[in-house]
Amino acid sequence: MNSEPSDTSKTIEPWLREILRCPRCKGVLSDDQGPDDPELRCAACKLAYPISDGVPVLLVDLARRTDT
Repeated sequence: MNSEPSDTSKTIEPWLREILRCPRCKGVLSDDQGPDDPELRCAACKLAYPISDGVPVLLVDLARRTDT
């Protein structure tokens, strides 16, 4: 992950960003750039949640595995 501000931090309100947690394990989510769009990544679960039009999609069934 790079040190530049990601598109995620520009699109999600700061107050909301602070309270978002992984729906699977309640872990902290970090901003990241996915293959196509920004996403929120959980290091504990190895899941990445997409962000669609600035809205985080925190559904485990739609998350992308990142440990492969």
